Amino acid sequence: MGEEAMAYVTAEIRASKVYHGYDEARRPIIDDLPSSEFVEKMIKISRILSVTENYIFIECPHNTVQTWEYKGTLDEFRIKMRQAGISVE
Repeated sequence: MGEEAMAYVTAEIRASKVYHGYDEARRPIIDDLPSSEFVEKMIKISRILSVTENYIFIECPHNTVQTWEYKGTLDEFRIKMRQAGISVE
C-alpha cells in the first residue's frame, strides 16, 4: 500500500464561525470569530466538507467545524479544485 499524495488548494480566506456541536436542547453551539483581514492559505483538500458561494466549511480538531469566507466565486473555486486533481461538477 503506497502513500497517497496530499492535495492542497490555495485560497484567500478569513475565519468566520466555529461550530462545536449541539447543546442538550439540540441547538447548535456556534462561536462568531472576530473580523479579520483575508489571508492566503494552503488548505488540505481532505479537510474541506463543502463549499458555497460565500463559505468553505472546514473540518477542524476537537470535532469542530469552521466556516471561512473566501475571495472569489464558487466557479473560480471549482477551477482551483480541478487544477488540484479533484473531480467536481
